[in-house]
Amino acid sequence: MARERDEGKRQAILAAAKRLFAADGFHGTSVSDVAREAGLPVGSLYTYFAGKEEIFRSVVDEGWEEFYGELARVLGAEIRPEEKLALAVYRFLPGLFSDVDLIAIIMAEADRGTGLEEKLERLAALVSGLVSQIAAARGMKLDFGTRTAMTAITIYFLGALDAVRVSRSAGISVGPADVLDFIRLSIENAFGISIGPPPAEGA
Repeated sequence: MARERDEGKRQAILAAAKRLFAADGFHGTSVSDVAREAGLPVGSLYTYFAGKEEIFRSVVDEGWEEFYGELARVLGAEIRPEEKLALAVYRFLPGLFSDVDLIAIIMAEADRGTGLEEKLERLAALVSGLVSQIAAARGMKLDFGTRTAMTAITIYFLGALDAVRVSRSAGISVGPADVLDFIRLSIENAFGISIGPPPAEGA
């Protein structure tokens, strides 16, 4: 008889795995390590996952989708492009930057089935669409196609993630707020716009 699945246990496994993958890497983490960290018998992990690879992919993909899904929803909303940018800079990036474990895994294990290129391509498509909206609204002619968007995302997004990760691990005084401020200033200078904090939810 198949064991009954408990979503709380599944999430506990993923949370434990994320901590361990971030601290010790994929190769330095075993299924028994994850079970011990989650406080569960090793056998129970196989009720939820086929093995370590599937646990790893679930940690990365589900963490990313939580960020990307909300961002896609907001960028698709019927609000001004400047408001969309403000939401991205002031609400969504801080949420991602606070997930240091996910950042560490993405940056350290980029070549291990994280699907990073596909994730960046989807993010670039969102950003390209938003940039086109802003340029059109300001009467600017801007050639910001998919390739340029992909390059920009790779430089800015991965650079920002790495800056947050390194500054925390090395004790450098540049923090997430400084990184976000630099991104905001770069956007404002590029488009001649102001993207102050978005209105409070429900306002």
